[in-house]
Amino acid sequence: MTRFFSLVAVAFLGLQLIQVDRASAASNRIVAVGDIHSDYKQALAVLQMAKIINSKGDWIAGQDTFVQTGDNVDRGADTINVYKLLQKLRGQASAAGGAVINLLGNHEVMNLGGDLRYVTKEDTASFGGAAARKAAWDMQSGWIGKFVYNSFNITHIQNGHTLFSHADMSVEWAEKGIDQMNAISHKALKDKLFKEPIFKTYGPVWNRDLAKEEAGGSATCEVIENIKQILGVSRMISGHTAQSSGKVLTLCGNSYIGIDVGISAYYGAKSAALEIIENRDGTQTVSAIYPSGKVILS
Repeated sequence: MTRFFSLVAVAFLGLQLIQVDRASAASNRIVAVGDIHSDYKQALAVLQMAKIINSKGDWIAGQDTFVQTGDNVDRGADTINVYKLLQKLRGQASAAGGAVINLLGNHEVMNLGGDLRYVTKEDTASFGGAAARKAAWDMQSGWIGKFVYNSFNITHIQNGHTLFSHADMSVEWAEKGIDQMNAISHKALKDKLFKEPIFKTYGPVWNRDLAKEEAGGSATCEVIENIKQILGVSRMISGHTAQSSGKVLTLCGNSYIGIDVGISAYYGAKSAALEIIENRDGTQTVSAIYPSGKVILS
């Protein structure tokens, strides 16, 4: 299958970026799911609800694209099963002409860097102990560490219209462009620099300013519009900031959508996914999917 990546950013930082399947461009349906936090049972439930997998956990979405916006680890006990599921779905989706896009969350970065403050005792035990868990997260030799390092980017634009990141984008980071952000994050991971600015409070794995409207409603919308113009997108999708309502957060005429609804049992086991249908006229229909049905947002 033909693959592509930006040579400009590679030359700039001497890195090879994660390659993204062109098959994602062939699909007219994109489904995005937020923070899973080591809850395998809830991951299965949400992905079945969104018609990404069947009851056996296998890909049934054909040429669709599934975007998971990071934070698959911590707070729960099923890290192994969650990452095995994501690995399996990447292969099955590719074989069907679809794609799975995985993004780095702050909790992936924390685990890669040995910050285990949110790891549960049950999760550690599932690996066979702390040493075995640490080995699994090693980026050079561990199966989870290698998977995350080789397959997760820090941000993604789908077919030119929708920006995805784990946490909120800022103008400063948007001005660097998608390829450069991904290259910077992977160089930092490679060099084991887990406290680089891109991984800190105002980087795209931690920032909550937009979701919390820290600058006020109208000023937040101005920032969102500015980012959209810089990156040439119609909307921004983020996880990271859990919504106690269990519903997706929409701001500024659906220009910003927050999809962390608290899927894991730790946050109340709420279920939601975001669906984007690409229409023939170049527009997109955006809906929230809940157990009660689909709600069209725009």
